[in-house]
This record gives sequence, C-alpha cells and structure tokens, in this order.
Amino acid sequence: MWRKENIMIVFSCVAFNILLVSVSSQSDQVHQDPPEIYSQPGTTATISCRHELQDYNRILWYRQPGGGGRMTLLGLMNVDQQQLEDGVTAKMSGGAMKGQTCLFTTEELQLGGTARYFCAAYRCANYEAYFGQGTKLTVLEPNRTAIPPTVRVLKPSPNEGGQTRTLVCVATDFYPDHVSVSWTVNGNKRLSGVATDAAATRLDDFYRITSRLTVYVKEWQNRGKDFACVVDFFNGTETVNRIDSIRGVKGRLLFERKYLRIAQNAKLAYCAFIVKSCVYGAFVVFLLWKLQKSRKTEK
Repeated sequence: MWRKENIMIVFSCVAFNILLVSVSSQSDQVHQDPPEIYSQPGTTATISCRHELQDYNRILWYRQPGGGGRMTLLGLMNVDQQQLEDGVTAKMSGGAMKGQTCLFTTEELQLGGTARYFCAAYRCANYEAYFGQGTKLTVLEPNRTAIPPTVRVLKPSPNEGGQTRTLVCVATDFYPDHVSVSWTVNGNKRLSGVATDAAATRLDDFYRITSRLTVYVKEWQNRGKDFACVVDFFNGTETVNRIDSIRGVKGRLLFERKYLRIAQNAKLAYCAFIVKSCVYGAFVVFLLWKLQKSRKTEK
C-alpha cells in the first residue's frame, strides 16, 4: 500500500506526464521487452523495462485493456522499492535507475485478460515522461494454439477508373491477432499509398485483417513490377511471416493512347470530310443556280 507522501509525489508527476503518453510511446530512451507474449489462464507473465535517462529514478507500470481505452496505473518502482496500487497483486523487482532492469510480473491471468502493458521512466519537477513501446499480452483460450494467417493479394477491380489502381491484401484464419501488415514493390518496402485496418476483426474462432495499396496505372501496367503483401505473425516463440504477391499486368496504357490518337485523327478526318462535302455540295448548288440563271437570260 502506498504511503501518503508517495501518493502526493506520484500524483504531481503523473498529472503532468500522463498527457505525454502518445508522443513518448516510441521513445528510444526506454527499452521494454518482450513486445508480445502469449499466456495460459492461471499463469503469470514477466515484462522487463530499462532506460538510459540520466537522473531518472522511477518506473511506472500501466495496463491498457486489449480493445484500447484508458490506461490504469498499476504501481511504480521507486529506485529499488516497489509501490503497488491498492488491489494490485503483481510483483516488481530490480531497479529504476539508468541502466538497471525493472521486472514486472503480472498477477495470475484470467481468460479475457488480454491487454497492453506499458512502462514509463520519469522524474519529477516537470520533466518529460518516456514510455516504452508496450507489450501486447494475450491470454489464450483453452486448448488453442497460435495459427498463422493465410494471405492472398487481390488485383484491382476492372471497374476501377481514374489514374490509380488499388490492390487488396486479405489475411485470414489466424489466431490470435498478433499481426502487422506491410507492402513491398520489387522487394522495396512501400509506405505511401498504404491503408491497413486499425485492428484485426474476429470472425467465429479466427481473425481477419485487410490492407490496401494504391498505385498509379502506369506502375500497375508494368509486368516488371512485383507487388507483395507481407504479414508478420507472432507464433508465441518468434515472429514469422506469410507472403503473397502479384505481378503487374501487360501494359495497355500505350495501346489505349495509340487507339485514342487514331480515333481522334479519324474523327478529325471525318469532320474534314463533312466540311469538304458541304463545301462541294454548296459549290454544285451554286453552279446549278448559275446554269439556270444563264438559261433564263438566253430566253
């Protein structure tokens, strides 16, 4: 249980620093491991945190529900003394000074206890708090093991118009939802034009996620281009990837331009023919009129 003076210290620091969670969550000053964990119901999990910040001597631990939402403070390591929030039965060990490792061991996990855990190094007097990248912890359902995804890349819809085309990557039939999706073009990672679902969607007993890559028509209509969707999946021991790819189609752009040019030339020729025909017709009418007038004059 916390002492009153510690509560005041933490409140004054956290009130200022909690607003910095989003901007500090990727700080390279704080090293949190592992990034992902699978656990069985009734077991515990241990997460480590270490920072490289001079004079920072406290590490806070937070828990965020698996579906997102507000982070809950679990406790802190003050130099080498653990101080837990009321009702929290987790354990901490190690130290919170620069270069030291602080270990956080969860309480016994229950089904539905999936969450993200974050550590944060801080010191008072309005110093910025630095957060680790977080640890995603999933409590597996009974008698279930990790199953990697099946990945498929779909070519653009034939009804898609404009100057761009959209490729769709669909990853299905995986469990649990520890995946990340990226795209490569001829082996080079592509960042622009990529839109991926914010989170995987559960369908029955498995998960599904989609990602879209938008490219220009000229790039898609190039058989030398290889578009690959890479899905990284954590299997409980290591991260493995599943890949599917599709090649660009035979370019029709030059043919289409040539066809349009021929069509435009034909249209112009036809218009010229019509104009000439009209002029010729007018000339014939004029001659007939002159001929008739001449005959009337002779009479």
